[in-house]
Amino acid sequence: MLFEYFASPDDESAAGTIDGRPLGTTVRSHVVDPASVLGQLERLLGARRDDDGLLSAQMIAESEDGARLVIRLSAHILSLYGRVQPDTVTLLVDQWSMSRRFRRGAAGEDLYGFAAALHALCREGGGGVYCRATADASELAAPPAPAPESMVQAHTEDGVLKPLPRRV
Repeated sequence: MLFEYFASPDDESAAGTIDGRPLGTTVRSHVVDPASVLGQLERLLGARRDDDGLLSAQMIAESEDGARLVIRLSAHILSLYGRVQPDTVTLLVDQWSMSRRFRRGAAGEDLYGFAAALHALCREGGGGVYCRATADASELAAPPAPAPESMVQAHTEDGVLKPLPRRV
């Protein structure tokens, strides 16, 4: 996935970018998704621990083929992150970069550069900050692999299938 963060005056204007048109000034990442990874940042900034990133983003548009989404970042994360002093961003990223997501797949990502540019967007955004998420062609070309039966169902001792319990 490619995540492109950009400022827009309102949801309608941001949703209009679903067609793939150029965005102007963007902050790009292949790792920092607007829900879970920015949710981690939001928690570091003092948000509730039980949030799981669900407050940090809301989808406002989806392309017909599902290849593109436009997501609005919450006013909460914009406010929290926008209030961070620029010289504190590096210290914050030092903590943020310790998450599993960055340790196992952020090769080639400049998290410090991303964080500084996103910080500037949050401070100067005027309206709102949005993310356009675009699936890579390879993600769209391959049909989704079915989950192994062991992940979908569990067997009882007598061999009868039963659903796995839900996590709480």
